[in-house]
Amino acid sequence: MRANILFVLVMLAVGVGVSLLLIPRGEELALQKFRDQDYATARLAYEQRFDAGDHSAATVMPLTRLYLDGGEVDRAIALMEAFVAREPEANASYAEGRQILSRLYRDAQRMGDYLENLEVLARLRPTDENYREMATLAGFHGQIDRQIDALRQYCDLRPDDGDAQMELGTLLASQGATAEAIERLGRADDRAKGAIEPNGRELLMSLLLDQGRAGEAYARARQWIALDATVGDTIGLLSQLAAANRPDLSVKLLEPKLADPGRPLALELTYIDLLTAADRMGEARARLEALPDAVDDLSLGRLVALQMNVGMGRKALETAKGRDLNLIPDWALVGMAETAFRERDEAVLDRMTRELGDAVLAKHPVLAANIAIARGNKGEAGRQARVALADATLPLAEHLAAVRLLDRAGQRGAAADAFDRLPLSGALPDEVLEELGGLFLDLDRAKVGVAWFNARRAASPSQAADLGWLRLAAKAGDAAQVASWLDAHPRLDPALLQDIAGIAAERGASALALKAAERVYAAAPTPRSRFALAVALLSAKRPADALPHLTAMLADGGAEVESAYAAALGALGRNEELARFVAAKLAKGGLREEEETALVYTLLDLKAYQPALPLLRDRARRLGGEWLFAYADAARKAGAIGELADLLEADLARPDLDAKGREDHAGLLLDVAGPARALPVLKQLAASGEARWDGLYRDALTKLGRKDELRRYLVARAGDDRVPAKERREIAFALLDQDDKASAEQALLRLAAGQGPDSPDFKQLTYLWGPRPPAAALDWIEGRAKGATSPAEQAAWYDRLAELGGARRVADRLGQAGAPAAKDLKGPYIEALAAQGKGKELAEAVKSAVGQEREPERLRRYARLAEQTRQRGAAAEAWKAVLAHKPDDGDALRQLGMLAYDENRLGDAERLLRGFLAKGAGDYEANYFLGESLTAQKRPTEAVPFYRRALEQVRALKAKSDNVVQTEANILHRLGKVDDAVVLFEALRKLRPADRQLKADYASMLIDSGRMTEARRVLSLP
Repeated sequence: MRANILFVLVMLAVGVGVSLLLIPRGEELALQKFRDQDYATARLAYEQRFDAGDHSAATVMPLTRLYLDGGEVDRAIALMEAFVAREPEANASYAEGRQILSRLYRDAQRMGDYLENLEVLARLRPTDENYREMATLAGFHGQIDRQIDALRQYCDLRPDDGDAQMELGTLLASQGATAEAIERLGRADDRAKGAIEPNGRELLMSLLLDQGRAGEAYARARQWIALDATVGDTIGLLSQLAAANRPDLSVKLLEPKLADPGRPLALELTYIDLLTAADRMGEARARLEALPDAVDDLSLGRLVALQMNVGMGRKALETAKGRDLNLIPDWALVGMAETAFRERDEAVLDRMTRELGDAVLAKHPVLAANIAIARGNKGEAGRQARVALADATLPLAEHLAAVRLLDRAGQRGAAADAFDRLPLSGALPDEVLEELGGLFLDLDRAKVGVAWFNARRAASPSQAADLGWLRLAAKAGDAAQVASWLDAHPRLDPALLQDIAGIAAERGASALALKAAERVYAAAPTPRSRFALAVALLSAKRPADALPHLTAMLADGGAEVESAYAAALGALGRNEELARFVAAKLAKGGLREEEETALVYTLLDLKAYQPALPLLRDRARRLGGEWLFAYADAARKAGAIGELADLLEADLARPDLDAKGREDHAGLLLDVAGPARALPVLKQLAASGEARWDGLYRDALTKLGRKDELRRYLVARAGDDRVPAKERREIAFALLDQDDKASAEQALLRLAAGQGPDSPDFKQLTYLWGPRPPAAALDWIEGRAKGATSPAEQAAWYDRLAELGGARRVADRLGQAGAPAAKDLKGPYIEALAAQGKGKELAEAVKSAVGQEREPERLRRYARLAEQTRQRGAAAEAWKAVLAHKPDDGDALRQLGMLAYDENRLGDAERLLRGFLAKGAGDYEANYFLGESLTAQKRPTEAVPFYRRALEQVRALKAKSDNVVQTEANILHRLGKVDDAVVLFEALRKLRPADRQLKADYASMLIDSGRMTEARRVLSLP
C-alpha cells in the first residue's frame, strides 16, 4: 500500500515537472500573443523584455511593428533609431533596421531624414534603385550637388537609361559643367547609335552650339534626322542651328527631305523660313507662290508670317480671309493691317477691329479708334481719330474713317469741322465715294454734297458717283431730277429705294417719297414696304389712298400702324369715327393688356383727351402707377386740372392707399395744383417722421421760394438725433445745395463725433474740406488724435491728419524726441515724413521701425516709401525685414535682388532673383536681370532660359515704352538673335536720333557681336 502511494507521488511529480516544461517562457509568450493578434498583451510582453535589457532585433523589430500599428509613429522611429545606433554595421540586422527606418521616415513625411537614411542604405546596398530614389529626393529638396552625385552613380550602373542620362546632362549644364554634360550625353547618344530621346538631342545640340562646335552639332543632327526624327523634332533641330546664325547648315540638312513629294507642309514652311533667313528671297517667294491657298489652322499663322516677311502682303490678306486672326502672330497682323489700309480693304479692317486688341494696332490710330468705339470708350476713340486726322500722310479713306469715328464718338461738331477741312479735289477712287456721300448726309452737309457730287459726275461719271449723289439729292437737291433718275434705272436695290423714300418723306418731298415707296412695294410687297407706302401717301396728302392700306394692316399692324391709321382719319377729319372705333374696341374686351394700352395711347396721340379721360381715370384708381400719371397728363391737356386735384386729395385721404401710391399722389398734387395747395398735405406727411415725405416737402418749399423756412427745417432735422444717420447725412448734402456750408459741416461733425477715422461721415467731411482743409479742420482731427484711447486709434487719426495736409503737424508732434517709441505711431510718423519729402529723417525712422514691426505689409509700405524718397539703404533694411518675417515674399526677393544687381553683388542678386522666380514666371525685368547676373558670372548658358522667358513677357505687353523696346533688343542680343535686335535698335534710333546713350548701347551690342562695320556706321566713324 505504501509502495503504491509512493508510485503515485512519483508520477504526480513527474507530471508537474513536464507541465512546467510546457508553459511558454517570456519570449515565446510574447511571440505567441503577437501571432494571435493579441497586440495589447504582446506589446506589454515585449516592453517588459525591452525594459529588462533585451534590446535585440527579436525584441525591437516586433515592438516597432506594434508601435506603428498603434499609430505611434514617432515612438517607433525613436526605437528603431536607437537600435541602429547600437547595432554594428556588419550585422544583417543593421541593414534591416535601416530598411525599416526608410519606410518609417517616408510614412512620417520626414523626407530629409529619409534622404539621409537612403545614403546609408546606398552605401550598404549600392543598387540602382537606391541611387535613383536618392536623386529624386535630392531634386525635390533642391540639393543639386547631391542629386548630381546620385545620378552619376545611377548612370554608371544603368548606362542604358536614356532619361536618366538626359536628366544628368541637364543638371550638369545648369551648373556650368558643360564639358561633362556634352561627354555624358554624347556617350549616351553613341551607345544608342543616334537614338537618344528628342529632348536629349535638343540639349546636346544646344550645348555643342554654345561651345562653338557647330560642325559636330551638324554631324549629329544629320544622323538624327536620317534615323527617326519626327517632323517636330526635325524642325526643332533646324531652328537651333538657325538661332546660332547658321541657317545655311539648316538649309543643307533639310534639302534631302524635300525630295519626297509627300513631304509635310510644316517642313516646306520651315525650308522657306530658312531660305529667308539665309537671304535667298527669290527662292522663298517662288515656293510661297507654289503653295496651296488653304492650309490647316496649325500652319496658318506661320504661312501668313512668311508671306509678310517676303513682302507678299496682298497674298497674306487672301490667305487669312475667313480664318481666325488669333492664329496669326502679332507682328504679321500689323503688316496685314498696313496692307489693308493701303488697299482700302474695309472688310479686313472691320474684322481686325473686332478681333484684335490695342497692343497690336497701337500705332494705327484709325484702328485704335475703332477698337475704342467697340469697347464703348468714346473719349479714347475721339482722341485717336484726331491723331489720324492730324497725320497728313494718311490717305483720304483713313481721314474719312477718322471723321466718321469722331461722329460716332459723339463729337458731331468736331467731325463736321474736320470734314470741311478735308481736301476733296483731284482724282478720287470710286470706293471712297459712297462713304463721302454718307458723311455729307450725316453731317448735315447735304447741299454742299449735292454740288460736289454734281461736279464729280460731270468730270468723271460712274455708278458710284451717281449713288453717292442720289441720297444727297433726295435730301437737299432737285427732287424732280432724283425722280427722273429713278425712272431711268428700273432695277435698283429695294434697300436703296427705302432710304430714298424715308429721306424724301423727312424732307417733305412727298412726290419723290411716294415714287420711291411705290417702287419698293412693287418690288417687295412686304408689310414694311406697304406701311412705308401708306406713310408716303399720307405725306403726299392722299390719306384716302393711304387708309385702305392702313385698314388692311390694322388688325396685326401694332401701335405704329394704329397711329398712322389715326393720322389718316384725322387728316380726313374723321377723328370722332376713330374715337368711336377705339372706344368700341375697348368696350368689346378680350384684348391683351398691351393691345388695350396701345388703343388708349392711340386716343392720346389723336389728342382726343376728353374721351380718354374716363378710361384713364378708372385705371388710375384701380391700378395707380403709370396710369395715374397718364391720367394726370391727359387731364392737364384736357383742362381738367380741378377734377384731377380733387381726385388726388380724395385718394390721399383713403386709409388703404399704400405708401407708394401716397407718394405718387402727393407728388402729382404738387405738380398739377402747385406747391401752395399741396404744402399743407406735404408738411403734415413730413411731420409724421417718414423720410419719404421729406423730399417732397422740401421740393414744395423750394418751389415756393421759402428758402429760410427750408433751411431751418433742414437744420432742425440735421440736429435731431432721432433721425437716422443716413438721412442726416443726406440733409448735410441738402444744406450744401442751399449754400449753407457751415451748417452742413456741423451736421457732419455731429455724425462723425463718435466714429473713427474710417467712418463714412468723416470721409464726407474730408470731401467737404477738400484737399487742403482749413486750420480748424486740422485742429479737429489733431484733437481726435490726442484724445484717442489707444495707440492704434491715435495712429489712425494721425494717418488721416498727414493725408489731409497736416504732415508737418504729425511729424512735429510725434518726432519731438526722435522717432516715437510706440510701434503703432511709427507708421504715421513715417508717412508724414514721406509726405514732406524728408528723406534723411524718413530713413532713420524706417530703420527705427524695422526692428519692432512684425507685419510684412506695413514693412512693405515702409520699403516703398523709402524707395520713393531714394533712401535705398532704408528700403533695403525694410525689405530684409519683410523677408525675415516672410521668407518667400516675392516683392522682397525681387527688390532686394534688383538692389543687389545695382550694387554689383551678383551672387546675392542671383540667389534672391532665383527665389523670386521660383514662385512663378515673374516679370520680364526679374528674368532679364537674373540672366544678366548669370552672364556677368560667366554662366551664359544657364542664363538662356531666363532671357527667353523675359522675351516672351516683353512681347506679351500690350504697350511698350522705348526703354522696354531697348530691353527687348538687349535680350535678343543675348539670345543670339542679333538681326532682330538690330531691327529694334534701328526703330529706336529713328524715334530718338539725338540720344547718345542709345547710340552707344547700340554700337556696344554690334561690337560685342563682331559687327564692326555696322558699329562704325552707328558711331559715324570712318
